Amino acid sequence: MDAARAKNSWTVLIYTSASQDLEKAVTESLEEITGQGTPLDVCVVAQMGAQGSLQRYQLHQVDRPHPLEASRPGEMTEPEELQRFLRWGMEKYPAQHYAVVLGGHGAGFAGAVTDSQRRKMIPLPELEMSLGELPRRPDVIVFNTCLMAQAEVASQLHTTSDNLVASQSKLLGLGLPLSDWLQQLPDQNSGSKAARQLVEASRGQGERAPAVTSIDLRGWPQLQSGLDQLAGSILESRQYHPLLRHHILQQPDLWPHAQDRPLVDQLDLAALCRDWAGDDRLPESLREQAGRVGSLVRQLCHSSEASGGLSAYLPEQSNGPFVDQIYARLRFARETRWDEALKNLTDEPG
Repeated sequence: MDAARAKNSWTVLIYTSASQDLEKAVTESLEEITGQGTPLDVCVVAQMGAQGSLQRYQLHQVDRPHPLEASRPGEMTEPEELQRFLRWGMEKYPAQHYAVVLGGHGAGFAGAVTDSQRRKMIPLPELEMSLGELPRRPDVIVFNTCLMAQAEVASQLHTTSDNLVASQSKLLGLGLPLSDWLQQLPDQNSGSKAARQLVEASRGQGERAPAVTSIDLRGWPQLQSGLDQLAGSILESRQYHPLLRHHILQQPDLWPHAQDRPLVDQLDLAALCRDWAGDDRLPESLREQAGRVGSLVRQLCHSSEASGGLSAYLPEQSNGPFVDQIYARLRFARETRWDEALKNLTDEPG
């Protein structure tokens, strides 16, 4: 596919699951895009899943979502379904740049895009597979879901795009202000500019889109190496684990429902590393490594709020073998010692 000969500047592909609790909000979000209108050289198409059926819509140059085909049975949680939609959209609406928007529910390292009954979702390894085998590499991947601005997500998807936009927290109402963002999209001639523009569009809209972050995935390998070294320092400092856990317990929750574990066990990395780096009771090597990680997070992340913009899984206690099995499948667990550090921290008494 020749990007230089493409007629449109951007094609935005929205893949959004509407479980029963989200169907109204998802429908209104698509209507908000058509109601505000789209620039002439931007194509926007969506596939929405609701009540066990799938429907594709055209959202550009129409005054309401226009069905492109008859609805058909299916669930959005099938990785092959996501890949079919993205391949179809790239081939039918060629453009110089592509953005992929994944909507519905998100659960951080556990995955995103739930089915109609909220019984399953697409795990991160399967998301990576679907996004990594396309005719063109998306310039931006956007999660219009909760909790996906996470180190584990960035690690899994950094090979599929250079830019990731997501929230550390809980999206409300219609979620990200996609309609406002689309108005500015033709002026953004790179994925990084487009990603930062969505963060700026979200600024001040904390009632629907709090803690939105763009993550420059091109620098992810360096940050992942730093996190691996920090995990190694944690493993070597067993006598200081009670103090490390104390700082973990002091971090504010990014998820507003304290009873929801492991969702509530996502903490802002920059804030935690700042506290570890500033505690002179900890070993100097650990403090220095925490400081380096915090600095890298601030370099790679552009947040709509004062937070560092990137969270990581840091539970107060083990969430059990089922959660451990999900985590063990992640690229982040395979390529760093973060999971070993977590096990050491949570297996010991406080």
